[in-house]
Amino acid sequence: MSRLLEILGKAITVDTAELIWHWLAAVGLPAGGNESDHYSHLDKAMSLAGEMKFDAAAEQLRVHLFEKPACIHVRLAAAAICLQNGQLEHAIEEPNSVYLRQPTNTMALYALGHCYERLGKESQAVEFYQDCLKFKRYLELPGQRLAAIYYKNGRFDRAVEQYELLQSEYPDNISTLVTLGHLYLAAGRDKCALTTFNKAILMHPDNFHAEDDEADRLIAEGQLYEAIEQIDDFLRDQPGRADLLLRRADVLRMLGSTADAVAQYEEVVRSCPDLLEATIKLGTQYLQMDQDELAAEQFNRAVEINDKIVDAYLGLASSQKSAGAASEALGTLSLAAAIQPNSSLLFAETASLRFKAGLSRQ
Repeated sequence: MSRLLEILGKAITVDTAELIWHWLAAVGLPAGGNESDHYSHLDKAMSLAGEMKFDAAAEQLRVHLFEKPACIHVRLAAAAICLQNGQLEHAIEEPNSVYLRQPTNTMALYALGHCYERLGKESQAVEFYQDCLKFKRYLELPGQRLAAIYYKNGRFDRAVEQYELLQSEYPDNISTLVTLGHLYLAAGRDKCALTTFNKAILMHPDNFHAEDDEADRLIAEGQLYEAIEQIDDFLRDQPGRADLLLRRADVLRMLGSTADAVAQYEEVVRSCPDLLEATIKLGTQYLQMDQDELAAEQFNRAVEINDKIVDAYLGLASSQKSAGAASEALGTLSLAAAIQPNSSLLFAETASLRFKAGLSRQ
């Protein structure tokens, strides 16, 4: 049930105003000729907003809109200012103006959905979120909010549809798979739940380990440089394999090349953020380097990953029980119970490091 309740909070913590500012920075502004002069007010407004001077930023936008009332960039920037000031009704006016001029602008559509949802007007929010996905079906935020609204109103079938779409767009996202499994259980689709939880567990990156007898032999004999060469040969054939990169980082650590090992662990975590072993090892390296805050960040992330694994096992046990496989469910629960204590240990280490970091800043 707790996992299902998490659906209600998906994407809700995303700051839509910040999202708009990032969108403006990503799409860029028209340049060249007299157009660049018109956008000087927007440049100033974005700079002022970055300094949290929202009233001054709003004034710059008003000047620009007086000169160019149809400018979508400025309209969205004005919406961001309204959102940051908590003015939802006024915020709606700006993306709505963009929507009327450019109906396919997904930033405006999402902002409208967000505003209407916060105002309690869920039917309008659903329409705009659906329009977002009609034009760009890969967008996660509108899909997650649609599922939350459907779930809140007891429409489990529609919530399932949204997470099936998300899973099809992001097939490697384990968190989405686990949530989908729990939705299948809630909807009474036990066989689908069983298959989904099994898939989430089997595809977890910690289940894949590089098996290379030659590299193992070289490491055991202390021939670490030769082991690096052996691993690099594999990486030339299979570049980017997280398990191989992790093994390479381990050997660099054994060689005492701390900076190179940390850089390699960081690369693994970036490319495969759900790899628990790499996350813990990176946190441990930071800890040994007295970088307590960075270590705490990694250990906290490890807690989240570990909890996700446990959640998948618990979901699998529930679906096995529903399917009448009580003995299998008991075995699965035993696995979950064995993994669960890791979260408590990692959480305690995170708390200790953050307390220590706080004291050092005083």
